[in-house]
Amino acid sequence: MLAREAQNIQNPALGAAILWRFCCGHVEAHPEGDLPRLPLLFLVLPIVLHEATAELLRRTRPSSGLRAFAAKFGDSQISKQDLLLQVHERAVRWRALSLQSIELASAGHLIQLSDGGEVIPLSHAKARGLPDEVKQLLANGEKLGAWCSQLTLHEVTTTLKVKL
Repeated sequence: MLAREAQNIQNPALGAAILWRFCCGHVEAHPEGDLPRLPLLFLVLPIVLHEATAELLRRTRPSSGLRAFAAKFGDSQISKQDLLLQVHERAVRWRALSLQSIELASAGHLIQLSDGGEVIPLSHAKARGLPDEVKQLLANGEKLGAWCSQLTLHEVTTTLKVKL
């Protein structure tokens, strides 16, 4: 039963939709409308689909930013610094899922990969008729994209303590 629930959440179709909303959030929030770089997409699912990090992501205001989100892990009331350090490990373990999701999003014409390693969202329309749980996952992806758009790739990796 637990394996089936994990499979329901960690599937490439859901991942493709989350990555698409991440790209939309990034482009919409960036001052010049710059596109996200491909390596960033490998961080999205390990954050958005992991229950503990997703909960902190959901509870952090959109205006707070990625640094405030990362700082919450070290907050003495929460004290979950280990969760932040696990993002890198999860990103490595979930590479196949992230890659399958990227491929599916591209095949489904949600995103397009440029020759320069940037990811172009092909539609900005919000998905409708989805369960509330899925809407929240998509919103989390969009929020994370907006936060990442305010920082360089180096700043994102340093803040999240990951290597890409």
